[in-house]
Amino acid sequence: MVFPTIEVQTPIQTPPTWAVLQRQLIDKMNAAGPEVLQKYTRPDGTLFWPTSPDFQSIDGLDDAYESFHNWPLFYMLGGDAQFLVDAGTAFDVITEDMARYDSGHGYPMVVKEYQPGYDWFHQSEGNYLFYMLCMADPSNAKHLERAKRFAGFFMNEDPEAQNYDAQHKIIKCAMNGSKGPAFWAFGGHPYWPWDGYNMPFYDLPGCTSHEAVRENEELRTRMGQLIRERQGVGDTVVNLAATTLATNAYLLTGQEKYMTWVKEYVEAWIARTTENGGIVPDNVGLSGKIGEHIDGKWYGSYYGWSWPHGWHSVGQAVSIAGQNAALLWKDLTYLDFPRSQIDVLIERGIEKNNQLYVPQKYGDPGKVNYVPGPWLQYPITNENGNALQVDGWFEFMPMHPSDVAHLWAMSMEPADQERAEKIAKKTGSKFDINAWHHIKDSGGHDGAWLAYMRDEYPEYPETILNHNLSQVEARLNFMANDDEDPANYGDAYFQRRNPITCEGLVQLTCGGPLPHYNGGLFVTRVRHFDPQQKRPGLPPDVGALVLCQSLVDGYSLLSLMRASSIVKRHWTVARC
Repeated sequence: MVFPTIEVQTPIQTPPTWAVLQRQLIDKMNAAGPEVLQKYTRPDGTLFWPTSPDFQSIDGLDDAYESFHNWPLFYMLGGDAQFLVDAGTAFDVITEDMARYDSGHGYPMVVKEYQPGYDWFHQSEGNYLFYMLCMADPSNAKHLERAKRFAGFFMNEDPEAQNYDAQHKIIKCAMNGSKGPAFWAFGGHPYWPWDGYNMPFYDLPGCTSHEAVRENEELRTRMGQLIRERQGVGDTVVNLAATTLATNAYLLTGQEKYMTWVKEYVEAWIARTTENGGIVPDNVGLSGKIGEHIDGKWYGSYYGWSWPHGWHSVGQAVSIAGQNAALLWKDLTYLDFPRSQIDVLIERGIEKNNQLYVPQKYGDPGKVNYVPGPWLQYPITNENGNALQVDGWFEFMPMHPSDVAHLWAMSMEPADQERAEKIAKKTGSKFDINAWHHIKDSGGHDGAWLAYMRDEYPEYPETILNHNLSQVEARLNFMANDDEDPANYGDAYFQRRNPITCEGLVQLTCGGPLPHYNGGLFVTRVRHFDPQQKRPGLPPDVGALVLCQSLVDGYSLLSLMRASSIVKRHWTVARC
């Protein structure tokens, strides 16, 4: 490929405000990183959590890795090179340290430097850091070896981790990892009714509500048994996030076997979606049959359509799978997979408060009975406060635009921007986040960015950068006044103190959304490289603004301008 050389000859004396704000944000985070490390980690780099040498849990490893998830991403955007060093050290230290703790299932929390057996909602969150490390430093021999080994756990290359059934094209269990299908992880745990979420199943006699189960030990035990029987074996839709492990390995090695595996596994789920009438099922049995272990139902798997998060977990997995397949095979028709599921929800939406409320979950029609928790800010409820259910679909809330943003940023199709307009709130501030969604990446403003791309929100660059600056300042102020006893720290203590925020920089300088938090890659229209320092990211005193437009005659349009001012600042405007 031959890249054009662009020479700019028109000087501009005053840098635009967005360019100044970008450099302020980068400078502020460059200074904040060392401060948070000094205060909230030990001299050897270990976290202050776990707080007890006797700690044991299957959960928490992902949160430790998540503490540094965006540090290598910040480096790739132009942050100080020390962030890459510190992120790599954090990964190594956490991996070694957590291997000292028991999972509660007779093996350590880390086996062969990887999660031994957990669901892909959490695995993918923890893997974010590793994927960004690989993208930031792809020639690192340690990353290369790990990438191949980790992907191999799901391609049966490790005799002790036979997770994949090539005949039926399934990952054998919802819990999996470096020790293979973790069927045992579903054993020995009584059901705990999560108030605020619906129950996983309502078809067990007597299990009509959380209260009924909580007050009856026999029902609690039976619910636990049903979870093990129905969710403890077979494939689940969130396992599609495992395709990023193989995609990451391909990007580092170029070996075709990783492309082939992703294609095979994703197309198997696409075929199941067709078989299920256009709705992706969330479970497949050990013989490859939809609903095999859930009485023939296409819903009800662990982290599937019914419980606990519904579309939040299903959508991320489907979107990641479509993106990975499209990236590897240079075939944008794979985006029809997530696009079709977005349409399934939009078609069932209800207009309310000048916004489309779409169902987030599906369960047994007429049986769902629960009051949504306070963190679910927007669900439509009945007069008694219970979540509205229509033809089995329930938890009607505004759709978070993240999945649509990824879809449009990769396809550049006008119809995908139309989808974004359908789910956007028609009144009020375009910057508001009008949907429930985990925003552990300090993001959530995909809808506002999409509006900016539609020329509907011209002030967005300055707004998001000022917001990001306020986020960093808030974390610094919190640190300055933080008197919490480290003995009381939980697994996410560092996440809540992490001062690095990358949403505005990714959107404005690279022309794309933040990576999918549940295990996506950094996929954008533009990446920057500093030829003098021979590293990724914006060079010092350089700002960038990337404006993306929909495809014209199948091609994206790109123009580039660089200008310097008397204050020795530089900026770039690119139109894709």
